[in-house]
Amino acid sequence: MQQYTGTVPQVPQAPSGDGYDEAATPLETLVAWVEDAEEASDAARKAAERDRDYFDGKQLTAAEKATLRKRGQPDVVINRIQPKVLFLKGWEATNRTDPRAFPRNPQDEGASEAATDALRFVADRTELGPKLSTTWEHMLIEGFGGVELVIEQGREGPDIDIKQWDWDRLFYDPHSRKLDFSDARYLGGYVWMDEGEAKAQWPDAADIIDSTIADASFTQTYDDRPRWKTWVSGKTRKRVRIVQMYHKEDGQWMYCVFAKGGKLDSYPVPFVDQDGRSWCPLMLQSAFVDRDNNRYGLVRTMIDIQDEINKRRSKALHRLAMRQVITERGAVEDEDATKTELARPDGMITVNPGFRFELMDNTSLVAGEISMMNHAEQQIELLGPNAAMQGKDDGAPSGRAIRLNQQSGQTELNALIDQHKQLRRRVYRGIWDLIRQYKREPWWIRVTDNEQNVRFVGINRPVTLKEELAKRFASQGMEPPQVEQAMQELAADPMRGPTLEQVIRVDNNPTEMWMDITIEDVPDTANVQEEQFNALVQLAPAVTFPPRVYLMASNLRNKKELLEELKGGTETPEEKQAKQAAFQLEMDKAKSEIDKRLAEIEKLRAETRKIDVEADMAQMPQGVIVSPQVLGSQPGAPSPAGLSMPAPAAPPTPQPEPMQQPMPRPAPQSLSLPEGQEPAQPPPFGNQPPL
Repeated sequence: MQQYTGTVPQVPQAPSGDGYDEAATPLETLVAWVEDAEEASDAARKAAERDRDYFDGKQLTAAEKATLRKRGQPDVVINRIQPKVLFLKGWEATNRTDPRAFPRNPQDEGASEAATDALRFVADRTELGPKLSTTWEHMLIEGFGGVELVIEQGREGPDIDIKQWDWDRLFYDPHSRKLDFSDARYLGGYVWMDEGEAKAQWPDAADIIDSTIADASFTQTYDDRPRWKTWVSGKTRKRVRIVQMYHKEDGQWMYCVFAKGGKLDSYPVPFVDQDGRSWCPLMLQSAFVDRDNNRYGLVRTMIDIQDEINKRRSKALHRLAMRQVITERGAVEDEDATKTELARPDGMITVNPGFRFELMDNTSLVAGEISMMNHAEQQIELLGPNAAMQGKDDGAPSGRAIRLNQQSGQTELNALIDQHKQLRRRVYRGIWDLIRQYKREPWWIRVTDNEQNVRFVGINRPVTLKEELAKRFASQGMEPPQVEQAMQELAADPMRGPTLEQVIRVDNNPTEMWMDITIEDVPDTANVQEEQFNALVQLAPAVTFPPRVYLMASNLRNKKELLEELKGGTETPEEKQAKQAAFQLEMDKAKSEIDKRLAEIEKLRAETRKIDVEADMAQMPQGVIVSPQVLGSQPGAPSPAGLSMPAPAAPPTPQPEPMQQPMPRPAPQSLSLPEGQEPAQPPPFGNQPPL
């Protein structure tokens, strides 16, 4: 595994809590956990190393080879384990399945396809398939393996990546009994680094690295390659072992990087699922667990039988190559020369007359060895993939029968296969959780599910009214030229045109999509489909089917496109007329909807103008009445009652009033939109005509 050096971005969904206290789990506790894991798994790791050697053909130790040479037996190895494992690896690669997202709520039904496309895109980009195949190999041989989900800073923001872990770099809580390690308090792994590389990555921890180099206390499985005996290897090139650990504290997963001399980095894991719970990004899976919590794989059950095959074969060859005699003393002149001649296929022996000299018949012994060896080979054939699962049943009458035999043959392996499926499902769920947390900006996914066309799916994609109307027209069966013509007519309208670019919602927002992630099983139905198609063709002389039936039953690569072409070429005039009527109806609905939105916008503008006028009136200064006058009278003229009114005094010089704060304006009302959609902002009101 490569050391993750990127910055983990903080997201709103990350658990807040009271903060992470590094003193809560001191270094002494972390080191003790690592040493406990190494000590408790020592016997299991040694057995796992032996299992890997048997897969590689290293099935005889140096002591066993020396003993065989002393006896004169050949050190023959007939590796029956490797073909078994390789077949299961190939079977897993051939039967890889894709993820599928199913909505939890009815309103997310339309977004489930986008979530499915996003999962498959991340799986393809990170090469998840080969990495899980490597984990499957570790499960078969050593017993467990896993991958780690990480976030790295990419060119366009946070990217999801998947790191592959080898079994001999992993450790786990020895008290864990679950196959998926769900009950483990801590999980982690080791990374070997050069001293200079480690100090460059943690420049403030040079003393920690130096003190770690001086230490020498760890087991053989986790050492550097080639093997050395301390935390540092070599005299000129110093390498240090770094521990990366995930551990749980009060329901919150923590991440810590440390060496034997001290901590290098630590922080809470910010990843949460759809329900807000913290989860561990290091995902491990076991094949089998014994009562002592030791993990082991399918190869463990084949070791004893493989040893018997090797020893029976070596013994049978030895018996066939040697010849035993019964003789009296003095029957031959030179016993050593006689032994040499007996070992030769064309040897000749001179015997003194009158003495007993006869060859022993060991045919029955050789036959017994071969019979027991054959029985052992039959037993190992029953383990793992058998002949039926491998499709080697010569008596199967058809491809369908072969398929049924294969399904029956893998019944005993279904439990092991299900464990690997469980790991795949957990990884896909983790990918979806990371998409929900970190993919906030518009994100375009390329989907190549058609051999000629490449389509793009948008995540966090803003949708305009124009796009929504075009989609609605297309769903009614309108051709692309007709949709384009309709959009041009709407855009040419001076009142309706500007509203077409209004954003009415955001499609495929992962933070608002609640999904259940499953694994979609897609069996290889080529043989069954071909048999059904042949049966349909044989019925043709007696029963006439439409061409569409034959296309649907065939396995042509362009079957979907051919069906669409056939459907379009058989359209009747009535269907065309109905499609045209539907088009006109949709156009009328679109214009009515735009007019409705325009009326709402105009009403909003009127309300805003009214608010502006009331605010301006409230801020105007009020004048003082000095002398009331009658309209039309002159200063000093007699009043209607015969009284003269004094001329009004000169108005006082207006004094500047203190600045007043304008009255706050209430926010304009938003348009009524469907539930779950963001309201679009109304047009700016800065260029309104004066009142």
